[in-house]
Amino acid sequence: MRNLLCAVVFLSSPALFGQDAPKAEVFAGFSFANYELIGPTQGLSISNETISGTSAARLSLFGWNGSVVANMNRWFGFATDFSGYYSGSSTSTTSTTTITNPCGPVSCPSEIITTKIVAASPKIHNFLLGPQFSYPGSKIRPFGHLLIGVEHSDVARSEIVTSTPSGIGITSLLGSVASGSNGFAMAIGGGVDYSVKRNLAWQLAADYLTAQGSNQNHVRVSTGLVWRLGR
Repeated sequence: MRNLLCAVVFLSSPALFGQDAPKAEVFAGFSFANYELIGPTQGLSISNETISGTSAARLSLFGWNGSVVANMNRWFGFATDFSGYYSGSSTSTTSTTTITNPCGPVSCPSEIITTKIVAASPKIHNFLLGPQFSYPGSKIRPFGHLLIGVEHSDVARSEIVTSTPSGIGITSLLGSVASGSNGFAMAIGGGVDYSVKRNLAWQLAADYLTAQGSNQNHVRVSTGLVWRLGR
């Protein structure tokens, strides 16, 4: 009975869960992200049409990342995360559709349609929140989190179609518009804090991101300073 009481006192002790845990942690820093701006084109074959697939089009973006974590105790907190990514470059995918034209006994050339989709000058912002788990340490403090929220993206998109019926090339631009969209976003990842002073740490973190509820797969890496408040 005495050992049980000692265990209860130890587990409920502030030294184990509350003491030395900052009430809040504010992070601000630089962030790099590799975004899948255009998903892969899947190969398809129906009736007299065959579509060749291509890989996804990705682009490296640079920006910022900030977060505020409200700690419940030394190992659990609730994080609010903001980030923005920008680039003046472009990326593209190209798919080819081959149409076989039946001409009876006479041989007819196939029609080849090439479609190029271009995504340029992206501006992407994320607002995420969720639980964060930390492993208490004196100098090094690892953590992990699962964050969900909203992504807002502004991307200039265009589509160029080239048709070669009977060996004659015809190129047409089917539109170039700047599109803005909002959609579901999620981040799974974590990182490590290295204590510089009692209330100051340096953070390095990495996340897997997915957005718009589709097959878009992104990764980001962030680094910067953490201010620990209310210790």
